[in-house]
Amino acid sequence: MGITFDEFRSFFQFLNNLEDFAIAMQMYNFASRSIGQDEFARAVYVATGLKLTRHLVHTIFKIFDVDHDDQLSYKEFIGIMKDRLHRGARVKGRHHSSFSGCVRSGARRQVKQLWRKYKEKM
Repeated sequence: MGITFDEFRSFFQFLNNLEDFAIAMQMYNFASRSIGQDEFARAVYVATGLKLTRHLVHTIFKIFDVDHDDQLSYKEFIGIMKDRLHRGARVKGRHHSSFSGCVRSGARRQVKQLWRKYKEKM
């Protein structure tokens, strides 16, 4: 099963609050502990207020759990994500902001089309 648009949006909202979550992950790192899927979902909720679906959490673990121990370490997740965000996901000189601007504009178009259809039915 793939990722739904709502799950995709939740993941990007989570990335926008990555610093808050990184503090929680840092506590596990200081204790030399990794984090399981349930702890991960709970930490995301406590740090950011976002409830990620079980499917999304499972998918995140499949992507980032490098050593396949069903635990995420600080290095496996936060280290990789911070590095990626700092590099800016560049494509021919464009930064992450260009991508997110594109996503926002596409989402606005979709919402406008749905709103028009909704108004036509009224």
